Formats: sequence, C-alpha cells, structure tokens
Amino acid sequence: MQNGSLNAQVYSNGNRVSKAKVTYKKTKGSGVSVKFGFQAVNKKGGAQGPVSWSGTYKMKSKQTKTATFSGSASLSSKRPCARALMKDTISGKNYYTRTTFCTGL
Repeated sequence: MQNGSLNAQVYSNGNRVSKAKVTYKKTKGSGVSVKFGFQAVNKKGGAQGPVSWSGTYKMKSKQTKTATFSGSASLSSKRPCARALMKDTISGKNYYTRTTFCTGL
C-alpha cells in the first residue's frame, strides 16, 4: 500500500475469531474515507466468508485509526484463516492484509 500500512491482530478461541484489531497508518497522500473489516478465508485467501465492517473513518495524512471487532467470523476446514481488509468508500477499492491468521482446523 503506497500511502500507508494496514495491519491486523486476530485472536481466536478455537473455531471462531474472538477479537480483531485492524490498524491503518496513513503516512502520505490526500484525505480518504475508509471502512475496516475482517473475514474468514482459505489458506490462499480465497473462499471468502462474509465481511464484518466497521463504521466509516475520514483520515488525513499522518493519521492512524484502529477498529476493534469482537469476534463473529466462524473458522472451518474450508476457511481456517482470517484476514483484515480496508475499503476506500469513495473508489470502492479493497485493500487486504498480507498475512492471515490461521487456526489448526
């Protein structure tokens, strides 16, 4: 991501995500309007489950925002991993975290 960094901490209690924290640190560029979310996925990032979205945040350069979620993503043998994402609400483009959390399912 060229104008900042998107990171996530995902916690599991077995077969469910129990908590997720998604943080975007905007380092440069013009203002944006974004939503944060997380979803269950397979190990390659496919077979996506539904997204749990945050409210909308307006951000300027050199700002950091964190959205915290109480778990609602069910993990399964088809979707044993979770990843975070950010949606630019103006362009509609989604950005995903590079790493995914995976349970032992």
